[in-house]
Amino acid sequence: MNLKKWAALALTTVVAAACLSGCGNSVSTKVETVNKSDHPVALTLDANMTALHMTTIVPKISGKLVSAPLTKGQEVKAGETVVQIDTSPYQASVSQAEAELVAASSAATTYRTVTVPAAGGDGGGDNGGQRAQLNAYYKDGYFSRAEFNQLMSKNAPAAQTQTVQVPQTAPVDHEKIAQLQQAVQSAREMLSNGTIYSPIDGKVTSVSDNPSVAVAGNVLATIQQMTPLVATFAVPEMYVSALQAAKQSGTLQVSVIAPSGESETGELTYLATEKDASTGSYTAKITFNNTKNLFVPGEFYHVRVSTPQEVSQITVPKTAIRTKDSGDFVYIVNDSGLADARSVLTGDEEEGRIVILDGLQEGDKVVVDPPESLEIGMKVKS
Repeated sequence: MNLKKWAALALTTVVAAACLSGCGNSVSTKVETVNKSDHPVALTLDANMTALHMTTIVPKISGKLVSAPLTKGQEVKAGETVVQIDTSPYQASVSQAEAELVAASSAATTYRTVTVPAAGGDGGGDNGGQRAQLNAYYKDGYFSRAEFNQLMSKNAPAAQTQTVQVPQTAPVDHEKIAQLQQAVQSAREMLSNGTIYSPIDGKVTSVSDNPSVAVAGNVLATIQQMTPLVATFAVPEMYVSALQAAKQSGTLQVSVIAPSGESETGELTYLATEKDASTGSYTAKITFNNTKNLFVPGEFYHVRVSTPQEVSQITVPKTAIRTKDSGDFVYIVNDSGLADARSVLTGDEEEGRIVILDGLQEGDKVVVDPPESLEIGMKVKS
């Protein structure tokens, strides 16, 4: 239930209760008929503060932090290491994957020792077969040039033999090696995820319930830039055209007000062209530099919007406004001449009168200064 509906319900309850005691009685008091008059725009409205840039720290691996956990309010710089996770389990995975790859690759080729007759010599016989075999081995790169020349030397005795390492190619499991290579790459990538850097200058605005432990895929912290900031607020429909015209003419002044009363000037960077169906107002945004560090994202503040552009507005005497827990209200006199209560949304004060942003319309009769004895349902004599 929104505030207006809640306030209306609260006032209806008051009406029902008060009527039991007020009905039948009368009171004499001053009444004013509501009408509109032109006034320069001067609005003070509630606004929600957000950062223009923010980032969430989401680890890709799980583990305990070996760095100090982030704390709310902590300031960080772009490129600064903000999280360092214990990577010893991931380093072990890299070492194991690399060892398995080396083992599989080494097993792909083996050698056997064979004894062959030396080619050439004066011992006679046809060594053409041996020469051809040795020549083939040499071309495949299994002998150095010096070794080949020695084996082929004509001075070697015919009966002399030589032992040589001959390759014995084992079947290669290319698919397995490819899988192991991928495993090594994945393990190294996991290892590299142990360090997280801040991509922006800013302040930590929230941390997880257990900031000392990283859980893959879960937000560990949120970092928001402190400047510039954006104040988002709702503009009543009657002021939209004036604000648009003032922005075009350069006469629009906007600022954001801190609880201390200090303010920062800004720029109206957004004004919706369609109203919010749920509130009947138009969303607007002010962007400003938080040069004094007076404002924090996620908090509510006031914004001040003003321009010499005049708008036809309803105002009532300040003395007519009453306040309860449900909000501001005024006493009106209904068509039967009886006192009733009307919830109102109030704006700024000007020369002892309060701007009514919502809740009243021209022709309504408002009690100017309700006496303490006034109750809902009483006959009002003006």
